[in-house]
Amino acid sequence: MRSSLQRLVLAGLALVAALSSAHCGRSSDAPGAEPSGAGADCCELTPNAALPQGSGGIFVSYPGDGAESTRLEVYAVGAASEALGGGYGDARVELPPGAYDVIVGGRRLTGVPVQAGHDTRVRTGVLHVYAGADTRIDLLDDARGEKVAGGYGEKRYGLPVGPVVVEVAGLHDTALIEDGKVTEF
Repeated sequence: MRSSLQRLVLAGLALVAALSSAHCGRSSDAPGAEPSGAGADCCELTPNAALPQGSGGIFVSYPGDGAESTRLEVYAVGAASEALGGGYGDARVELPPGAYDVIVGGRRLTGVPVQAGHDTRVRTGVLHVYAGADTRIDLLDDARGEKVAGGYGEKRYGLPVGPVVVEVAGLHDTALIEDGKVTEF
């Protein structure tokens, strides 16, 4: 009985260690503050020897048919204007090491780390909304209630992982955006 309990405790500790080493925004050799704005699981750092010396990169890549109209914008921490870089759809920005604010699909992530020789992948998914051409859809940040995106009819929205509120004709429902997945709504 005691050895079964010990194995259970050890398995639990191994799970905690595995989750800690895979924690977003940090790698085991990535110092710095954790990003915030959409939960602790926003980013993943991986080595990339192909990057120019002394630079790192932030990128997004969307699953399924993608989200070509979704914009990635990178700012100095706390800045609200003058983006340092960006793009639409699957996008990449090379930057010097440091922390940055990143906006994906209208949602702001703060303190996203960039390390020299590493890629920082923002964990994203796609919300595929099915609606008639005259139906207005608004997406609201789950935590703040602020509008992050919107439009009419069927559309694919690229978003960072986490919950998002979908508003249709005054009614609200929450959708969960998962890394590398398309959420049908």
